[in-house]
Amino acid sequence: MLFYFLLFVSVGGVIGSNMELNATLLEWFPPLYRLDDWALCQKPTDKYCIVDAALYSNKPSSLLDVLKEYSSQTLKHFNRTQIHRGLCITRCGVNTTDVVEAAQACINNEVQKYELQAEVLSPQRCSTPGPKRASGAPLALGVVMASILILAIAATVVEFYKLKIGNKYLTAFSLINNWKILFGDRSKAKNDERMKDLNSLDGIKVIAIEGVIFAHVLLCFVYTYTDNPEYVEEMYDNIGWKLVFNSPLWVQAFFTITGFITAYSLLIFTEKRELSIGTCILAIAHRWMRLTPTSMFVIWFSIAWYPLMGSGPHWTWVVDRESQDCLERWPYHLIHIQNYLPLGKFCSAQTWYIATDFQLHVFGILLMFVLLRFRRLVFPVLTTILVVSAAWTAFDVYYYNLLPIIAAQSPEVLRTIYKDSKIQELIYLPMWMNLAGYACGIAVGFIHYNNQQNGVKLNENKWFNIFSQLSLNLVNVVIFIGIPFLGDRTPPLWASVIYAAFDRTIFSLLFSIFLLGIISKCKNPFLTICSWRGYHFLARLTYCAYILHFTILRLAIAYNTQLGHTSIFGMISLLILGTVLTYIVSIPVCLLIELPITQLWKALLSNIVSSSIQEPPNQKSLSDVKSQNEV
Repeated sequence: MLFYFLLFVSVGGVIGSNMELNATLLEWFPPLYRLDDWALCQKPTDKYCIVDAALYSNKPSSLLDVLKEYSSQTLKHFNRTQIHRGLCITRCGVNTTDVVEAAQACINNEVQKYELQAEVLSPQRCSTPGPKRASGAPLALGVVMASILILAIAATVVEFYKLKIGNKYLTAFSLINNWKILFGDRSKAKNDERMKDLNSLDGIKVIAIEGVIFAHVLLCFVYTYTDNPEYVEEMYDNIGWKLVFNSPLWVQAFFTITGFITAYSLLIFTEKRELSIGTCILAIAHRWMRLTPTSMFVIWFSIAWYPLMGSGPHWTWVVDRESQDCLERWPYHLIHIQNYLPLGKFCSAQTWYIATDFQLHVFGILLMFVLLRFRRLVFPVLTTILVVSAAWTAFDVYYYNLLPIIAAQSPEVLRTIYKDSKIQELIYLPMWMNLAGYACGIAVGFIHYNNQQNGVKLNENKWFNIFSQLSLNLVNVVIFIGIPFLGDRTPPLWASVIYAAFDRTIFSLLFSIFLLGIISKCKNPFLTICSWRGYHFLARLTYCAYILHFTILRLAIAYNTQLGHTSIFGMISLLILGTVLTYIVSIPVCLLIELPITQLWKALLSNIVSSSIQEPPNQKSLSDVKSQNEV
């Protein structure tokens, strides 16, 4: 009933804007973005600054009134009462050393033909020609990387010549061993035959990462300086693009898979070992070691080497800004709480998911500690989590008068990287707001494990086969129902409360049915697609790809010293370029950073376990079981 009820609400939302930006109106408007020629601002005394300015008029202005009316449609239009400029300050023709005064004079000279004035708003991001001032960070990172490379070469030589001078700590850095792990056949389960059922998850992860990269390609085109920002605004009147803007719901699929792997791995692990408090602590530490080294390397790279790789207007706006933001925020990334920081910063913004994933993992391990002892509580506890998560979302939306998640994808919000977005801060990013997907994943873990124990084969059930295929289509229905919340006439608050409360819950339930069908080998064209062996290698790189892709996309954008141009061709080109470069760069990062640290941790962990617990030589460890299919 909820689908039909909200589908009725959506009818009025799929229409064009009340005020369309036609060619005549566009010519009347001051350009949203403009960049002075970077090449002509390269004298030693020149200074190039990125500034924002607010338009105003001391007398009645019909143009300013139109700009305000147009900008009032905040869900689909940029704020046209502000303009954004890249200025060669020393060529503004003003005899002053004050950046704000010079920038204001420059912009006022430009907008006076519109009978408007401008007030510079933003803290200026300025750069000067010549070599950038070096700090100790690049040298320190260089020393660390050189040390890792020396260890890798030494370990590889020891492994290649089978010398007896090495140990398992040194061989953790062996390129030969790590190459075998990276390119080895993951379809051959090392510890348990049941893990073979999870091979299809590799395909899901690779396809999902590609979707994430495309979403961030779109984000790059929204927040960079372009000559046709109206192209982005027109997307919000297109149903297809509106579906894309509601794609954040797909994040629940990642959390569902993570919850499933956590539950299923622990159920297998506890067949021969008890899940103790000590084991829980080790499992949490294992997850931290799995996630942290690679993400911190990328942040260190962003601080130290990234700014030294180029220059330009976009470089100042994107790269230098990220370096400064990461310098302030890296300690929060180290302990994975960056999803609770104020928004609007550039520092590895995509790693909010890593923080939430880690927090959910801690919660999941502790929850499984209880559920494995009191299995009768599984259904009531997981149901309670779903109800509480939905109720909490509904309360926040009602109390703060918010819209669902899709409304956090408006042009101006994306341009500012969600600065001051209450929807992102309260509804999307917190760990407790993403419990629906994780809880459903845990439920799938219990169901799949019990089915295997009891000999239940869902792939032989005709109706479940049909429903598991249908569930993925119903997921898209949930996404489609969110379209009216990006319309000119947004639905009433009660509709926002209902949709926001149930969108992720229903999405997670439906995706869980699809996931259960995939791992149960139910008949599904998607199963064939996801089971391709070529995904095994790419899936091993998905974590590195997730961490690296945004940095690479921004690098491609930042090298442009002129206004960009938004088009579907440009997006597809950046998607292909970004994907290829991401996976190419992911290989050395995986071989030199991720896998060596993981193998080193396993070596340390095996010593800890063997010194405290005497276990048979073939006994599987928790890290071995989980690492085969970790997300």
